[in-house]
Amino acid sequence: MPVNYIDGPRLKHATVAATQRLIQMQEQLNNINVFPVPDSDTGTNMALTMRSVAEGALNCKEESVHAMSLALADSALMGARGNSGAILAQFFQGLSEGFQGMSRSDLRGFAHAVQHAAKLAREAIAEPREGTILTVIQDWARHIHETWEKFSDFPALIDSSLHVASDSLRRTPEKLIELARAGVVDAGAQGFVHLLEGAISFINSGKIERLARGILDFGNAKAKVEEAPENITFQYCTQVLITGKALDRNALKEQLRVLGDSMIVAGSRARVRVHIHTNEPETVFALARTFGELADSRHDDMRNQHARAHHDPELQTIAIITDSSCDLPPEDFIRHNIRMVPVLVMFGSRSYVDKVTITDRDFYHMLALAAQPPTTSQPAPADFREVFLQAAQNHCEALAIILTSGSSGTYQSALRAAQSVKDQINVQVMDSKSVTIALGLIVREAVDAIAAGAKMEEAKQRVAWAIKNVRLFISVETMHYLVAGGRVSKFRGALANMLNLKPLLTFNAEGKPEVVGKTFGGEQGHKKLLALVKREAMGKRNLRFMVAHANAPETAAFYASQVRKLFELKEVPIVSVSPALGAHAGPGAAAIAFLGE
Repeated sequence: MPVNYIDGPRLKHATVAATQRLIQMQEQLNNINVFPVPDSDTGTNMALTMRSVAEGALNCKEESVHAMSLALADSALMGARGNSGAILAQFFQGLSEGFQGMSRSDLRGFAHAVQHAAKLAREAIAEPREGTILTVIQDWARHIHETWEKFSDFPALIDSSLHVASDSLRRTPEKLIELARAGVVDAGAQGFVHLLEGAISFINSGKIERLARGILDFGNAKAKVEEAPENITFQYCTQVLITGKALDRNALKEQLRVLGDSMIVAGSRARVRVHIHTNEPETVFALARTFGELADSRHDDMRNQHARAHHDPELQTIAIITDSSCDLPPEDFIRHNIRMVPVLVMFGSRSYVDKVTITDRDFYHMLALAAQPPTTSQPAPADFREVFLQAAQNHCEALAIILTSGSSGTYQSALRAAQSVKDQINVQVMDSKSVTIALGLIVREAVDAIAAGAKMEEAKQRVAWAIKNVRLFISVETMHYLVAGGRVSKFRGALANMLNLKPLLTFNAEGKPEVVGKTFGGEQGHKKLLALVKREAMGKRNLRFMVAHANAPETAAFYASQVRKLFELKEVPIVSVSPALGAHAGPGAAAIAFLGE
């Protein structure tokens, strides 16, 4: 049926699909990053920005397109990273203003909104340059505004506009000499086209899925850039989020102008995101404080980033791949380009892509209402094959570290897929013998090894050491989901319920869950689990901890605070377990994992 309007849910799902496409392509964007500075982080910054936008979309339950667009704008402003991220934040701000008062938008309303969004994105930049993401956004929006009356539905209009954006992208090297010299198109502009590809894929199919290719295929093109960090005039990419009342963006822009270049001032009268390349980040922060309170401030050394990215292009040739049972802080997946093959979570006949189309909050809300516990479906070999082939575009080797084979057939799926792509890429598949944050710590070891220049055999040795030495302890508050998932027999589950016993679990050397203690739950159970952790970890050095929880943030906070005290640590990351694991552990479960020498 024709799609002749956009409401909140449609905008939400199109945004999630767009984000999925951008994250899929982030490495290619990093490879062609030249302007404004060749520091190879445009893909990462755009992916981090859009991940924040997608989370905002998934957490928003509003039906109106205006309310949804406000959520997108707010999330973009909070999560904006880098030059292109700040531009996207202002684009979404303009989109929300364009949708003002609309419960749903027809073609005319959409055309007005995107034209306004393009205008605000350009106004946010102190010195806009042609041949960048701004040019492509403007050409795309102009086409929609000038031609919307010729179309009867959104798929046809967006598809037409995608071709216009792609043509504009092709011409970016003609407008920006830095791109012509490097032999690439603009990375930010390419990222915007990828966002459109993801959105139109959803509009046409109604599904959020990985795309084999887009309308333009630049393959594994890399910018021709020499190592010359001394040519970067302003050393620090500086960003700050200011909150206040009646913030004057124009006045702020004028005062910041003398401190650097590549300046973007985006946002609203209540919150403003500043991006600027400068040699005086502290001066920027001090000036920002005169306008309002600083909610977020950071600066990155672009000379160091440039040197790391270009001094040895063969240094990082091994891709890291895992599945969605791996739990790490969300930013780690993007910053380290860890590719993830998702598990499916099913409530009856409805399926959700783990960590992509379902949030933790939604999952536990649905879990509480479900007549039957949800089920999970392991990735098929074809799912792994798709990700392996994507990695092959930029890597000659990949290391896939997978959920324990003792509890799932996911490892076997990965092995079969690796065999099917052996002519395109050498994929080494390793059984983690573990799950959740323990798998996360193992993956981190692989990331660190490869970043230090390890070759495949060295990286595998370090991962094998981590698999052998990682420890995971889990407290469970209900046996219901373990029984429903077949992890515990009905007899044992009934007996434990009758006696009000709560198991403490670990994973043994074979990667199978094993009961290491029983408690009556609550404070007693938490203390007993901490005692197990203390006994196993004491005497080890260079300890790395992580805490995870299944809708039990207070328990996780308690565990993390006690671990910090026991082992004199500054920080212990806390993450929420993936919905695929929450389906088996049940709400209230929490875990501590550690790795030490």
